[in-house]
Amino acid sequence: MVMEAKLPDSSEEADSWGVEIDYDAQFNDSDVRNGIVTCAALSLDGHHIALGFGSGVIELADIDHQCTISRFQLDPPNHPVWIEFVHGSHRVAAEDNEGNVTILSHDTTPINLGTLPNGPLPAVTRVSDNGLFIIRVPRDTDNSWYDNMTLISILGDPHMQLLASPPESDSLAIIHRHKPAIPHRRTLGFSPGARFIGAFDGLSAFTWSTDLGELIARYCVTDFKFWIMNPAVPLACSYHIPDPVSPQPTLSSGKHGVTDSHQSSKTDAVDNLDESWIKCPFYVISQSTKEEEEGLRRESDIRSFAAGRTPLFGTGIKRTGLPMFFNGKLEFVIPKEYRPVVSSHAKGLGAWYGDRVPSDPIFLYSPRSSQDGTRILFQGWQTAPIVVDLSQVI
Repeated sequence: MVMEAKLPDSSEEADSWGVEIDYDAQFNDSDVRNGIVTCAALSLDGHHIALGFGSGVIELADIDHQCTISRFQLDPPNHPVWIEFVHGSHRVAAEDNEGNVTILSHDTTPINLGTLPNGPLPAVTRVSDNGLFIIRVPRDTDNSWYDNMTLISILGDPHMQLLASPPESDSLAIIHRHKPAIPHRRTLGFSPGARFIGAFDGLSAFTWSTDLGELIARYCVTDFKFWIMNPAVPLACSYHIPDPVSPQPTLSSGKHGVTDSHQSSKTDAVDNLDESWIKCPFYVISQSTKEEEEGLRRESDIRSFAAGRTPLFGTGIKRTGLPMFFNGKLEFVIPKEYRPVVSSHAKGLGAWYGDRVPSDPIFLYSPRSSQDGTRILFQGWQTAPIVVDLSQVI
């Protein structure tokens, strides 16, 4: 473990023994709030961490040298609900509990991008590999998530834009019971060069372009537990590629670079990866006949194989640690006090800090990690996070 703060007893463990924890009282106590990390982020290279405190302070720290490198104060001083590193390791974007989105850097004036509608549950975010885009999915269960996707652009003139909604005939108003109603970090992402966005829940999958925010295609998700985002690496398992049920005309016209060259500063190699990615943004993984007959692999192992360097954690057994699956096998078990707060509804959520993630019927969770997957950030129900370094054991 690279970095660890002093932590209180596990809230989950206290709750399981019937101890009543008053989270509202914690929020109203300024001394407590000032010392609670409400959210955190890990840089893509895994060497820096961003900590957002209940007082509205955001600190950037160097993990290897154990020192603070930048400190910011949100204005107004609301507590942040998510942070993402953007365009390097010394610049972050953050949203506070009132929906205000700000870009912070040690050498520039904070840039307020505006205010987004928010709710009691924090939005789900994902940053592109080049650090130039953030996709934000609101967790307002009264509206369809795919009608409220926001793309935050960092380079040049930073701004936010709402992605195009699918036509009414393509949207699905009926949410089936036991189906995940919104994407989360495991089912949300960008193409390698960040020209495209993909997301899916238990019923539908969609792709968009980042240049104009246009919808490209919708897919019907019939077997959610075997769907994964295309990790842009060769898959070491059996799979098939789903067909879109309503591709937009732009997909075949070359407008998004599928058949025409894309005018950008990216290399041809990255452009080619993006063109390949948008043709199959999602995979449906499966066991081979031999594996099915012999039961050689668990489903979690197969999904980990398919996800490549992305770590996955099982959250199904509440009173045990978090098993970590990496490159197709169980590699590590994280202490149970760092289990995420899993909920689809604000009622009964408990803590207003820590890892608050949407529910997943297959009990898999993708935490924030470095790009190579070897440094992973955990907070769970705790008031401060830890960074686990797996580079020496995998």
